[in-house]
Amino acid sequence: MNYFVFIVLNILVHTIFFMSIFDIYFTSPLVHGMKVVYPTAQTPAKRLVLFVADGLRADKFFELDEHGKTRSPFLRNIMINNGTWGVSHTRVPTESRPGHIALIAGFYEDVSAIMKGWKENLVEFDSVFNRSRNTWAFGSPDILPMFAKGSSGSHVHVHCYDGSIESFAGSDSSILDDWSFDHFKAMLRNTETNMTLNKLLKQDKIIFFLHLLGLDTNGHSHKPMSKEYLSNIRKVDEGIQQTVMLIDKFYSDDQKTAYVFTSDHGMTDWGSHGAGLPSETLTPLVVWGAGAGKHLTVPKNLDNEAIEQTRMWGLTPEYRQDVNQADIAPLMAVLVGIPIPVNSVGSLPSAYISSNRNLIAESMLQNAKQIAEQFSIKMKLTKEKSVSMVPFKKLSLSGVVDRERKISELIRQGDYEKAILLSYDLIDLALEGLQYYHTYHRTYLYLSVLLSFVGWIFVCLLIMLQQDDLIVNQVKKLKPLANDNTQKRLVIVFMILGAIVATTTYLLDFTAFYFIYFLLPLFIWHFILKHYHTWQVCLNVLTLNASLRKKLLFHCTIGLGGIWSLILSFFYRFVLLIVILLVVAFVAHYNISSQTKRFWASVSIILCAFPLLPVVGRSPNPFLVVLGGLLGSTSAYYGQSWLQVRSQYNLLYILPLLSGVVASTTSYLSSNYGYVITPIHITSWSILLLGWVLPLTTSTNIINRILSIYTCQCASYILISLSYDAVFCVVFCILLCIWLKLEYEIAHVERPLAAMDFVEKTSIGSEQDFKMSFHTLRRSFILVFFLVLSFFGVGNIASINSFDVQVVLPFITVFQPFIMGSLLAYKVLLPYLLVACAYCGISVVTKTNLNQLCCFVIIISDVMGMHFFFMVKDYGSWLDIGTSISHYVINMSMTLSLLFFFAAARFLTSQKL
Repeated sequence: MNYFVFIVLNILVHTIFFMSIFDIYFTSPLVHGMKVVYPTAQTPAKRLVLFVADGLRADKFFELDEHGKTRSPFLRNIMINNGTWGVSHTRVPTESRPGHIALIAGFYEDVSAIMKGWKENLVEFDSVFNRSRNTWAFGSPDILPMFAKGSSGSHVHVHCYDGSIESFAGSDSSILDDWSFDHFKAMLRNTETNMTLNKLLKQDKIIFFLHLLGLDTNGHSHKPMSKEYLSNIRKVDEGIQQTVMLIDKFYSDDQKTAYVFTSDHGMTDWGSHGAGLPSETLTPLVVWGAGAGKHLTVPKNLDNEAIEQTRMWGLTPEYRQDVNQADIAPLMAVLVGIPIPVNSVGSLPSAYISSNRNLIAESMLQNAKQIAEQFSIKMKLTKEKSVSMVPFKKLSLSGVVDRERKISELIRQGDYEKAILLSYDLIDLALEGLQYYHTYHRTYLYLSVLLSFVGWIFVCLLIMLQQDDLIVNQVKKLKPLANDNTQKRLVIVFMILGAIVATTTYLLDFTAFYFIYFLLPLFIWHFILKHYHTWQVCLNVLTLNASLRKKLLFHCTIGLGGIWSLILSFFYRFVLLIVILLVVAFVAHYNISSQTKRFWASVSIILCAFPLLPVVGRSPNPFLVVLGGLLGSTSAYYGQSWLQVRSQYNLLYILPLLSGVVASTTSYLSSNYGYVITPIHITSWSILLLGWVLPLTTSTNIINRILSIYTCQCASYILISLSYDAVFCVVFCILLCIWLKLEYEIAHVERPLAAMDFVEKTSIGSEQDFKMSFHTLRRSFILVFFLVLSFFGVGNIASINSFDVQVVLPFITVFQPFIMGSLLAYKVLLPYLLVACAYCGISVVTKTNLNQLCCFVIIISDVMGMHFFFMVKDYGSWLDIGTSISHYVINMSMTLSLLFFFAAARFLTSQKL
C-alpha cells in the first residue's frame, strides 16, 4: 500500500472510530410524531415567571453568610412561608445550552448535539415556550434565540442585549442582570400607552423568562467565593423582589401568577463548569405563587449528607424537595395549564403542586400519557428498522392503554393516591422502555466497530511486515505457487456479504453512517485476508527462528505493559512518575555518553514532580508564570552551548520572558482594575503569530531550528498559562531536546549532530530489519508517552473544566466562545506539535522508517482506544459518563491530531523563508 494512501485511509478510519461512540452511545433521544396531550384539570395560574440565575450554586444560595444572615432575604422568606423549595440535580455537561434545554424543554440533549452547535437547533424540539400562548424572554443572545427558533410560530418574543457587554475583565457583571430586570419593567410600563401589548399581557397561558447571566460571568471572572459573586446573589434577590412586586401590582385583579426560580448549572471553586462535581450539578429551586405547593411533606430520598447540609443552611430537611432538572419543564407546564412538551422525559414533582389531590392526579395522568406516547412511537420506529424485533417485556402498547384506562377510572372514583402511584409506575416503565428501544441496535454497531478496530491493528502489522526484505522476498517466491482461485473466491464471498449488509441497511432505512459502520470491517478484513501469503511467511519465519521469537515475545510483553501503564495514567496521574523512571532505567543500558545520561535522568526526575501537583486552574500564580518565562529564555540561550550551535537571532530568546511578564501584568490589571489595556492584546497576538513565522527565518540546521521552534512556541504557551504549567512547558521542551540527542547517540551516527540539516530526507525505504523495528517500537512508545505526559502532566480529564477565563485575558476580554475555546484547544494541543517536531529531528538523525513509526504509534493508540471503547458509559453517575467519553475522545484525538501535527512539524522544521 502506498504510504500516502495509508495515511489518508488511517485518518478516515480513525475519524469513523471517533464518531462511532456518539452513534452508539449518544444518539439523539428525540422522536417525532407524538400526539399532544392537553391538560384536563383547571390550574389556578394564568401566567408563569421563570427566573434563571445562570451559574448559581445551590450552596452559595442557601447558605448563611459570615454574619449568620441570608444573602437572599426575599426568596428565603418565600421558602419559609409561601412556597416550596429544594435542589435541582443537573446532568453533564453542565453548560448553559443543555441546562436551559433541560429546564424549558424537559429532555437532556445528547452529547454530540452539544458539541456540534450552540445557538442553532440541530433538531426540532418542543418546549414550554412553544406550548404557551405567548412568551417574552429577556437576556443573553447565546440562549434566547434557540427557543425562538424552536417555536412553531412567532409567539416567542426575545429581547437580547449586545454580546459585547459580556466582559470577563469587568469589575462587576451584575449589569447583565440589571439589563434583564430593567427591560422587563420597561415592557410593563409600555402597556400604559400600548393597548395591544396590554391586551396580550392580560391573556392566560403566558410565560415571562428572565435570564440572569451576571452570576455566571462574575463566577468566571472573580470565582464563586468572591465578593462580586456573593453580592451579585443579593442583587438578584433584590431584582426579583422588585419584579414580583411590579407583576403583582400589574395583575392586582387576579393574583394568578406562578413563579419559578432556579439555575441552569453551578460552578467550581475555581470558576469553571462543564463536568459533574456537586458544586456544578446542584442548583437551587424555589417555586411559589398560584398553584404552587406550600411545605408539603412527601416521600423523598435524601441521604445523610444532604440532610446534614440542609441543617447547616439553617433550613428544615423535611421541607426540602429535590428534583431532576428535566422535571421542572412538566412542573411549569402544569402550573400554567399548557401541554407538557412532547419530548419531555421529566416526571412531575407533585410536592411543588398545591394540595388539591384531584389536580395532582389529573396532571400526573397527563404526564404519564405524554411519556407513554413517546414510548409507543419509539417502539413502532424500532420495529420498522428491525428484521425481527424482540419487544420490551415489561410494557406493551396494550399495556399502556390498560394502565391509562385504569388510572382514569381511579380518578373518577376519587382514589387519587392510587392513581398518582400508578401514574408514576407507568412513567418509570415508559422511560425504561424508551431506553430499551433507543439502544436496541447498539449491539450490531458495537460489534462492527470492534471488528474494524482489531482489523486495523492487523493492517498496521501487515504494512510493517511488507517493509521487511526477508518477508517480501519469501512472499515473491510463494505467490507463483498459490492458486488464483483462492483470491477469486475471497472476493466473491466478501461481495456477497457486502451486498447482504448494504441491502439490509437500506431496507431498514438506517442513516448513511450505518452503511459505513457495517461495511468498514468487511473492507478491512478483505484486505487482511487478501495478503494471506504475508501472514504465512511471517509464521514460517517465526517458527524457524527461535531467538527472533523470544525477542518478539519480550518486546511485545514490555510494549503491552507500557500500554497498560499509559492507560492507568488516564485515571491516576502519579503513574506517569513511575513510567518516567522506568523509561530512564530502560534507556540507561544503551551505550550513550555519561553527560547525556545525567541530563536525561536529571530533567526526567524534575518532570516527575508535575504529575504530583494539583491540576492547573484552581490557584493562579503569576510568579510561576514569570519564572517559566525566565527559565525558558535562559534555557534556550545556554542550550546552544551544550548543543554546540550559535543562533543568528539572539533576541528571539527574550520572547518567553516577555510572555511571562505580559501574562502576569494581565492578571494584575484584571484583578485590581478590572480591565486589560489594548497594547497587551496587540503584544499577545503578535507573539502568537511570530511563533509560527520567526522559526522559518532561521537556518534548517537541526539544533537551530528546534531551539527556535521551542522558544517561540513556549512563548505562546506561557501567554495562556496560569501557574506551574508555564514551567512545565519549558522543562518538557528541554527533555525533548535531550531525547533528540539521546536517540542520535543510540543510533551511533558518527556525523556531528550540530552539522545535520533538516532538508535531508527521512528514509521511507525498506532497508530496515526487525532489529531496527524494535528500536522504532521504543521510539514510538516514548512518543506516545510524551503525548500523554503533555496532557496529564499539568491536569487530568477535568483540565478543560478547570479552565479559568483569566487564561485568555491577554488576548480577549469580551465573551467570544469560539475564540476562547480555540485558544484553550491551542494550549492543550501545542505540546503535541513540540513532540512531533522532536520526532522529525530524530527521524532525520536516525534514518527512521516513517512507515514503521506511524504503524507502531497507531497500534499503541488503537490498543488503548479499544480499552477506552469498552469503558464508555451512558449510565451511572454523570461524572463517570463524562470521564469515560473524555478518555476515548482524548485518545482518538491524539491519534488524529498527531498525523496533522507531523505535517505541521515537517513544514516548521524543513521550510525556510
